[in-house]
Amino acid sequence: MALVGELRRRNIFKVSLAYMIVSWITVQVADVILPTFQAPDWVMQVLVLFLILAFPVAVLLAWAFELTPQGLKSTSDVDQTQSITVETGQKLNHVVIALLGIAVVVLIIDNYIFPDTTVTDPDVAYRRAIAVIPFSNGSIAEENAEFFSAGIHDELLTRLAKISDLKVVSRTSVMEYKDTTKNIRQIGEELQVGSILEGGVQLAGDVLRINVQLVDSLIDEPIWAETYEREFNAANLFAIQGEISTTIAAELKARLSDAEQSRINAAPTESMAALEAYYAGKYELHQRAPDTMLTAIQHFSNSVKIDPQFGPAWAGLAETWLELPNYIASVDPMRVRMEATAAANRAIALDPESPDAAATFAWHELLYSYDWVNAEETFQKALAIDASNINALHWYSHLLSWKGQHGQAIALARQAVQADPLSTLMATNLSYILADARQWDEAFDLGSKVFSNQEYSSLTANLWIGKMRARRALDAALDLERWAKQTNRDLEAAISLGEILVRVQAGEEISDDIGEIIGKLHIETQLPEVYAALGDAENTIATLIELQKSGIGFRSILSMRINPAYDFVREDPRFQTLLETVGLNE
Repeated sequence: MALVGELRRRNIFKVSLAYMIVSWITVQVADVILPTFQAPDWVMQVLVLFLILAFPVAVLLAWAFELTPQGLKSTSDVDQTQSITVETGQKLNHVVIALLGIAVVVLIIDNYIFPDTTVTDPDVAYRRAIAVIPFSNGSIAEENAEFFSAGIHDELLTRLAKISDLKVVSRTSVMEYKDTTKNIRQIGEELQVGSILEGGVQLAGDVLRINVQLVDSLIDEPIWAETYEREFNAANLFAIQGEISTTIAAELKARLSDAEQSRINAAPTESMAALEAYYAGKYELHQRAPDTMLTAIQHFSNSVKIDPQFGPAWAGLAETWLELPNYIASVDPMRVRMEATAAANRAIALDPESPDAAATFAWHELLYSYDWVNAEETFQKALAIDASNINALHWYSHLLSWKGQHGQAIALARQAVQADPLSTLMATNLSYILADARQWDEAFDLGSKVFSNQEYSSLTANLWIGKMRARRALDAALDLERWAKQTNRDLEAAISLGEILVRVQAGEEISDDIGEIIGKLHIETQLPEVYAALGDAENTIATLIELQKSGIGFRSILSMRINPAYDFVREDPRFQTLLETVGLNE
């Protein structure tokens, strides 16, 4: 108690309170002023650290010294009968009251007069939602012009997406507006964005010209426009993209952290040849067809051969290999694993901060190592850098779904649809995730809507497998027939299998040669679910074991924990062992 009394006598508590109020006001004012001067993040960090470290110094000085009519003196040198700490304390009371008044004024100004527009102003938030429509191509060299302008457009999208204050519509949706006749207001309304960037690329000899214009879609008026004309080389190309991204952030008053500035200014290769091969690979990958996937692999391979340190090209190569089995059923799975592993590991080693490299590596870790923990952490890291990264949203939603975290999985799948609203793939993914959660009606209604707009073999596969799981055999049979037509499989075998599924669900005994029918369809990765739908427990378990031994995380394996098709074998010890082997027995 004596110590507390002495602390009060020396006004330590009042000095501490006054110091904290002054520090708080200082930080609030700095938070408003520093961005005006585009001060880097470290300035605020240093200021806060200084104020924290100075606090004990201020307390120590208040304890050790006393303000007297003769000036500041050591407390030990002051006669206690002559001390004026009481008068000083009263003055401190007035100071604290005044500081509290200032703090209230700062709060009112900050929250009501000049509120933080990043949170409270819907118009500002809407304008920070941006779509970059495909650039026009004015190049004289026509042989590479198309993929080159598409590559610049794609690269700019990637850089803008790394600015967390911006909401950037993903590539698939904006590609719908290539050569569009729609006006800016229409595009803005359809994509729900307040800003649209349009531009053109022209390459003539050794001169690169890029013109861009940022337009307010609400009023169809330009916000900013610029033309960049530089010598044609990789360094200048990356520099222009960095400058465009930085200016857009400034024009839309979006906060740009030091880390984000570094990412959007990155120049991952100095080789124009490697960059052109990379752009060509991305162009072919986006087409998502068997022949274009193989061509993409050739281009990406050429790119990393030219520049082995070019991280994005390794990420593109890994993604293409991982996706290839979805388009070419006959591809050697072990070669896919070998090539994908090498590329994914190289990509993440070269650039661990790349969202594309992180997402691809995480998906690889799940498919081939069943490393659910590392995969989830890496997906989260990718989304922390780019919250709208489509691959991360897409693949991470599957991981959560297969773990039984359906609410989170559906939320991510819906977020992917919002980021890429016109993407057939993202709508298909949402349908798939809803089916995993046994929300059959919404899943199949969404799938049917997508199917009515575009025939998409992966969607049709999801539909017939999902309906088979839901024991809607007749609907499954119709989608199975459509899928066989789309993928050039044996149509007669598909019709026969569909009829058998209907008969089994009706309770009939089956004497058909199932093995021969299935063999004609080449549905090895779907076999466990087909046998499960037929009620064949032994073949269900046997084919699951065979798929697991292949060393590849097929969806029939990864979905075992939540897949209703396997409910009738779930208590089988062999099934439980499989769950443990792939890390799903939690």
